[in-house]
Amino acid sequence: MDAKLTSSFRDPAGYVFERNGELYRQILPAGKAAFEHFQQSGIAERLVSQGKMAAFTVEAENELGPVLHISRLPLISYPYEWSFSQLKDAALLTIELTQEALSCGMVLKDASAFNVAFHKCRPVFLDHTSFEMYQEGTPWRAYRQFTMQFIIPLMLMQKVDLRCLGLLREDIGGIPLELGSRLLPWYTWLQPNSLLHIHLHAKFDRKYSSDKKGQSTSQLPKNRLLALLESIYGWISSLKVPKQVTEWAQYYSDNSYSDDSFSFKKQAVKDFCSREKAKCCIDLGANCGVFTQIAAEYADSVIAADYDVCAVEALYQLGKTQAADIQPMLLDLNNPSPDLGVLGKERDSFFKRAKADCVLGLALIHHLRITGNWSIAQIVSLFDMLAPKALVEFVPSDDVQTQRLMRGREEIYQDWTLDNLRNAFMEKYSSCEIINIPQSGRVLLALAR
Repeated sequence: MDAKLTSSFRDPAGYVFERNGELYRQILPAGKAAFEHFQQSGIAERLVSQGKMAAFTVEAENELGPVLHISRLPLISYPYEWSFSQLKDAALLTIELTQEALSCGMVLKDASAFNVAFHKCRPVFLDHTSFEMYQEGTPWRAYRQFTMQFIIPLMLMQKVDLRCLGLLREDIGGIPLELGSRLLPWYTWLQPNSLLHIHLHAKFDRKYSSDKKGQSTSQLPKNRLLALLESIYGWISSLKVPKQVTEWAQYYSDNSYSDDSFSFKKQAVKDFCSREKAKCCIDLGANCGVFTQIAAEYADSVIAADYDVCAVEALYQLGKTQAADIQPMLLDLNNPSPDLGVLGKERDSFFKRAKADCVLGLALIHHLRITGNWSIAQIVSLFDMLAPKALVEFVPSDDVQTQRLMRGREEIYQDWTLDNLRNAFMEKYSSCEIINIPQSGRVLLALAR
């Protein structure tokens, strides 16, 4: 039975649905002519062959129009879960596709960051019905959306704080022009690109939104539109990742492991991952990716999640150099991505999207118990809901890292013992192998159900 995706309802040109676990897109009459030109012009084949667009085949045609069979990506992450460079690369891809479309008499009608996903740390465009016929002299109607979903977030991350990306979670339509203008430092008014694309854009937007006509009637010849796109592309290409010091980005240069202990731990993780050979593995608290790389040697794909913005940036840069499929994701387990959008069904929560065969929780759960005040039962539920197999690290109360977190509140965490943790996990898992990390007091628990 066909099941239409609850996120696919805004475009009159088509919608996405599932059938027997496979993904399809129905082209509707309103989008049929544009899609046929999209195919016949050769742009579709070029974009797919270059890896810039999700692969598809025209499987059939019904009374409504063509039905496309779409290659499914292992995971769809959302813009508020990305690093600075991910958002930048997605913005550049959107501009490239608009330029490519114009060369074939078409243009992108949407410039939503949600139209882009990542596969092996490369941006991939998802929306096959975003291409429409271009009419000479018309401005790029997706420019406002592009500014709100790409330009303003990038500038706020660079000029204010990398964590400003979280504003995209507050409004999945993008950061409003006026808000973005107000949040940016005063000196950005003196910078030509920020002045033009954000501050003056916000002023014009206010003017035309209050105008009785409701819109500008200005014309933009194609050569000027191409020049505008080239200018934006060059500006975004020049943006550098801001240098920002965060608490956990350099964790592995300041921890309680000896060299021998750390080598033992890496080998234990390797043994676990090589035994499981997972289709999908989740590395929670992945940090800079030491264990993500090990998991990626054996798993088809690895979701590398961390709440530190600099760590996620490092994971993305790592993934771009690897042949393996690493999916970096900004994730705060104390406040994970929820269901969002219309009726809470437009964007799925992290837990609905992230299903795996095994999950790693290394140097993590003591943070959940002590800093986050999670109960042991809640920690067990986290791993139980993500995967049937897990490798979890217990860090005892007398470890220097745990002592830093407790800060003299040891009496609150009297339940934080290996026996209590093991017994709690055994309520959900049928086996629990104890692996002692020498010279550290730390213990790995290899769990299976």
